[in-house]
Amino acid sequence: MKRTLVMKLVILLTAVLAVVPMARANCSSSFTTTIVKYYESEYELPPASQRDETAESICTIRTEGSRRFCTVTLWGALHKPNDDRVFAQYPALIFNHGSEETFFAQGKYCDVAKYFVPKGYVVFVPFRRGQGDPTYVDGNRKSSGLYIEDVLTDFVNNPSGHNTTCTSKPCYKAQLLKLEADQEVALALNYLTVTSQLVIQEPDGDFKIAVGGNSYGGAVTVFFNRIDHGHKAIMAFAPAAQNWGTVDFKIAAQDWVLTQDRKNLLGTLLTAANTAQKPAFYLQAKWDYDTRATIDLAYAHAYGTNDSTHGNRFVASIFPYKKFLFENGEVDYQSAHAGFAEDTDVWGSSVRAFLKLYGVK
Repeated sequence: MKRTLVMKLVILLTAVLAVVPMARANCSSSFTTTIVKYYESEYELPPASQRDETAESICTIRTEGSRRFCTVTLWGALHKPNDDRVFAQYPALIFNHGSEETFFAQGKYCDVAKYFVPKGYVVFVPFRRGQGDPTYVDGNRKSSGLYIEDVLTDFVNNPSGHNTTCTSKPCYKAQLLKLEADQEVALALNYLTVTSQLVIQEPDGDFKIAVGGNSYGGAVTVFFNRIDHGHKAIMAFAPAAQNWGTVDFKIAAQDWVLTQDRKNLLGTLLTAANTAQKPAFYLQAKWDYDTRATIDLAYAHAYGTNDSTHGNRFVASIFPYKKFLFENGEVDYQSAHAGFAEDTDVWGSSVRAFLKLYGVK
């Protein structure tokens, strides 16, 4: 789809006006990193007596008398090549962070950016609701709303305050992560493709953009891929891997839907993989919490087709990785779980080959 120069100027001006002054971050001197407000909105909410904790979990709420208003402010770290061209466009990666509530904004997935940006990519790390950097140099850069673990705790204590048919915490966790995929990550893609117009668009309408993420971010990425957002592919790093260790789970050939309760995180993720819209790369480190996350999701993805003899397109790999040990000799699974997603020396070339295969770059 071709856009006129006038339209580009109008949209670019709108984007500039919508973004607060952006401070240069200290990721690398070879490219530009900025912390951006990628979405902002305000709307009136129903009266407090009709409060819906689920729908309002993305809000910062203010009141005027009996009236309640929701302000949504979403932040993210944008890494892009240094380029003097006014309308420069690139292939792009959205990389979704894990479950941590707070982190250093400038440094979030900086190692991923250091690998991909010099190769011509834009890398964007959106901060999902209630997560981000509250101590940023120019003020709070934490996205609006409630941190997911706080919402889950409130659900356990007050289930009637939440708009859900779930009766268990794992089921509700899946609903909330799916909501983050449909809102925060979808808005991040819109920011890159429409608001800032940083991403190359193909003649068929798809954008040269892939979506990835680790842990909770990997689960959000799998949920995102159940809908065609105009992206090319996804990379799911260890999606909800720690949760796989809480069940005794086996897939019977093509009967996984029947053998797994779909009203929990694992079943909902498998359903999302089984209905995936774009090719996926499922990947983990050998000494992650549980590598069945990669095996089972890839299996569900492959069989998401009416033709069981010709499976859906996917790549899956469990990479050799260091076995971290605590002083007492027990395995430190968390170090592999968190560290692998930033260890581009291990998986970078494989992911680049996958991105090239499916037209991202």
